[in-house]
Amino acid sequence: MDIGATVGEICPMPFTLAHPAAVLPLLRHPFSTVALVAGAVAPDLPYFARRTPIPVTAQSWYEPFMNATTSHGLVGALTVSLPYALALCGLVWVARRPVAELVRRPAGSKDGSRGGPGDRGVVARLGWVVLSALVGVATHLVWDSFTHGDGYVVTHVPALSEPVAGALTWARALQHASTVVGLLLVAWYLWRRRAGLGPVRRRALWWGGGVVVAGAVVGTLDLWADTGLTTGETVEAALAGAATGAGAALLVALVVYLAAWWVVRWVVTA
Repeated sequence: MDIGATVGEICPMPFTLAHPAAVLPLLRHPFSTVALVAGAVAPDLPYFARRTPIPVTAQSWYEPFMNATTSHGLVGALTVSLPYALALCGLVWVARRPVAELVRRPAGSKDGSRGGPGDRGVVARLGWVVLSALVGVATHLVWDSFTHGDGYVVTHVPALSEPVAGALTWARALQHASTVVGLLLVAWYLWRRRAGLGPVRRRALWWGGGVVVAGAVVGTLDLWADTGLTTGETVEAALAGAATGAGAALLVALVVYLAAWWVVRWVVTA
């Protein structure tokens, strides 16, 4: 891992899980909740993809999907971020039944399944899914334009590049502040809707926690050597590496679990 890239690319951005806060006011019909949230986090997925063992070179056909600079551009929003968002929507759809087995639903609750919209509504629904994903991506790019060093607003408003204290610029301060506010809003939203969720089975919690911890540790391995970074840069790089490492590990583990669940189901019902 390139430590300079970690500090220079991953740290100067709002934390990925804070981005869904921007779409909370839109979580209503006819927008797709899943697509809005997927779009809101999609531009950052290359950061997590680079943490996987997938080899990539400048000549790889999938290189744009491993390049966060591309996914944060206007063209990349359509060619990289949108496909990522739609892939996340597909993953959520595939995961509904397997994940439901990990959750003990409250007594009397329904499984949330319902009949499809019918042929006449499928095209319209898919259209809203795509539009919702694009809206989510747009909120991400607009947010980052105020906090990225090369963001559109930052480069056109010189005051944002002025220091607040030491090397901390207004854009960087806005990044940290907006991350905290975004995470609090997302946590508040989820807390208010906790009643509809059942408790996760203990074994699933242990496995999930183990995967997250292992991914976080692996994500910071390069920092165990002498990196030449300042204390502040080391802390930021460690947090960024731990977050992306944990996220990548959890995503890979989820995909493996889903694949195994569906294979077993197919074998049993065949």
